[in-house]
Amino acid sequence: MNLNKQAKKLATILLDSSGADSGDVNVSLKKIDNLIRKDTRFRSLLQSKRISLDKKTDILRKVLVDLCHTNAIEFLGLITKERSVQLIRQVIKDYDTLYKDKEGIIDVQVHVAKEMSAVEVDTLQQNLQKAMNMKTDISIEVDEKLLGGIKFRIKNTFLDASLKSKLNRLQSTLLQS
Repeated sequence: MNLNKQAKKLATILLDSSGADSGDVNVSLKKIDNLIRKDTRFRSLLQSKRISLDKKTDILRKVLVDLCHTNAIEFLGLITKERSVQLIRQVIKDYDTLYKDKEGIIDVQVHVAKEMSAVEVDTLQQNLQKAMNMKTDISIEVDEKLLGGIKFRIKNTFLDASLKSKLNRLQSTLLQS
């Protein structure tokens, strides 16, 4: 079975077994993915051939007990027998997609000219949810190339309300008249 099919199947099993805790498991899996990306020792533990599967599972339980949901820890313990960080990360990605589809959550990428306060981010998220009639999961990126304004990417739709685009439209209008 190829990696993508195996990962999707494992993610589906994990989502189904998580039940009402699926949101907590999703948050935990994101924390685990962050650890895998940033901590080489954690990645080495998952890929190690010298440490037995039982020992790895015990280590993961002790290290992650306060950080992650039990289902995510146990699942990680089971999947480490594959010693494939790529498979683990693909399962996490597929789980996130399946969870968001199930809950009706849409990803929104926001590009802004300067850092936004927590209150501004919260207000933006509430306004987006109200306008779209859907739950949103927003990620904010500061783009120094923007003079001002904001850009959105919602699924495959791009909305540009930046100052640069407004100036370009004004220039076009002035040149046409």
